[in-house]
Amino acid sequence: MEKWKEWMADLDDDYLIGLSNKGIVKRAYKDKEENTAEIVTFGEEVEVKVGMETVRICYPLGESKCSCPSRSICRHIVLAILVLREYVKEQETEKPIDISALEGDVVCQEAESVKKIGTEQLLEEIRNYPLDSLKKSMGVRQFQDFVSKVKRGICPEIHYTSMITVKLPWHSSTVKLIFPLAYSSCSCHKKEFCVHKAEAVLWCQLDLDIVTKEKLTEEAEKSMEYSLDQIHETAVQMKQFLDELFGTGLSRTSPDVLDYLERLAIISHNANLPKYEGYFRALFDSYGRYFKRLASFRPHDLMVQMTKLYRRVELLLQTKSNTEVAEYAGEFKAEYISVGNLDLIGVAMEHFFSQTGYEGETIYFLEEHTKEWYTYTVARPVFYEKGNRFQRQEKGQAPWGMMLSLEELSKKRISLLKVRCDERNRLSSSQETKGTIIGERNLTWKELERWHYQDFQKLFLERIGKEKGQWLKGKTEFSKKSDLVLLQAAFCEKAVFSETDQRLSMVLFDKAGREVVVEVVYSKKEERGIFCLEQIREDELPYFLGKVYLRDGRIRMYPVALIDRKEILDE
Repeated sequence: MEKWKEWMADLDDDYLIGLSNKGIVKRAYKDKEENTAEIVTFGEEVEVKVGMETVRICYPLGESKCSCPSRSICRHIVLAILVLREYVKEQETEKPIDISALEGDVVCQEAESVKKIGTEQLLEEIRNYPLDSLKKSMGVRQFQDFVSKVKRGICPEIHYTSMITVKLPWHSSTVKLIFPLAYSSCSCHKKEFCVHKAEAVLWCQLDLDIVTKEKLTEEAEKSMEYSLDQIHETAVQMKQFLDELFGTGLSRTSPDVLDYLERLAIISHNANLPKYEGYFRALFDSYGRYFKRLASFRPHDLMVQMTKLYRRVELLLQTKSNTEVAEYAGEFKAEYISVGNLDLIGVAMEHFFSQTGYEGETIYFLEEHTKEWYTYTVARPVFYEKGNRFQRQEKGQAPWGMMLSLEELSKKRISLLKVRCDERNRLSSSQETKGTIIGERNLTWKELERWHYQDFQKLFLERIGKEKGQWLKGKTEFSKKSDLVLLQAAFCEKAVFSETDQRLSMVLFDKAGREVVVEVVYSKKEERGIFCLEQIREDELPYFLGKVYLRDGRIRMYPVALIDRKEILDE
């Protein structure tokens, strides 16, 4: 009897629902009113007669058996457990504890101990569940997604009772953990220990400080699939080729170098080194501009590009573990995770062509509540295309089931449900995400104040000084999240186009005379932007929305959009 008192002490309906489901528990309660169950024998196992069926209750309760054809926890077993719980409770009332013989604190401790004994057994099993087993159940990709959520501070709802309920909104799943864990349930209805159950246990371990964020990050890096021999062999080929380029000199370099650069980009791809694939495609673009004798080509920029790449290759050669390789390799596909619902304001759209061989459109959104930047990009690779590049897609279809064009989307306020994005706030076009138009853009100063600058010294301290990073780890001249700033200049110099550099420059000044250089390198895609900059008059100076960076000791801006002063409302 004492053992059954302990086992049944913390048994509640939540536990029974986790053991079976809500419908079965409800049916069992209804059957109980008809007095169709009675205890036949009581001992290590309890035999209960339920109508025409015989139920044997044992501990753990999930191992109880019924004579009916059901192979799972049926309504007869649940009814038998309800009858046994009531019987044990009646026995307790017949032999009350002599409270007067115990100290008050001791009584509380004893009561609390009895109340939590079931939960403690479950927590103990969770504490002792091996991390390697959880990783194996989740798989590499799912474990990487888990760690990504942890890094971003995204976590599920966890409710602790006699069972532990973990809601995983990104899977649309709810896991109910009970003791023993083998009898836990998941809304995906899989009886085995599914990926959702494994993730729920790991979330509990993190919540209980059994594992740490640092430990999970280390494990995620270890699980990256690299072949060190292949990595080093690839790095040797890279280094030998760069040595030849340095030894040959630019003027004696053959156009065949483009084929070798393309080959190294493919080799990098096959070795799971996406960053290095991008580096060699960028080098391919630079040499391509040299052979075409384009005015935008600058030998100094090529030399900087090659020396950086050479040092990165040397670092790759020195790696001795998957963790070290992961630090430099990068990833091919962004990890998109659920971030809930967002209210977004379309601010600007940018047509881009990257040196790594991609072209497309990027829409910049400002989140109405957090004032964070989010982006949505439509892009495609153009490595092998000759002649005309990818045409602008302003009139292309917007994502998320919204019946409007990309250009129209960039001028609206929208509400998105079930949003997925990566760590750089790049939005996924997932079909699960649904969008609704709230209204027109109508920007206000209150919404933009975090990104608005009239003082260029403050701009430097907040947006450039703190962004100083190590270029060897892949930092670009722009912010990691592609944050935009809105510059309000006091006055400016007239735009000047350099025929030598094929570059348009315009110097903006704040009230103290500090400057920011707005500059755009000429290309077909920049024709419209250059024309707009050339038409600017000082008495009608717009706001400049763009990305800022530091080069040659001066703050520079690449303009994404020009906003008329009348477009931003006071309220």
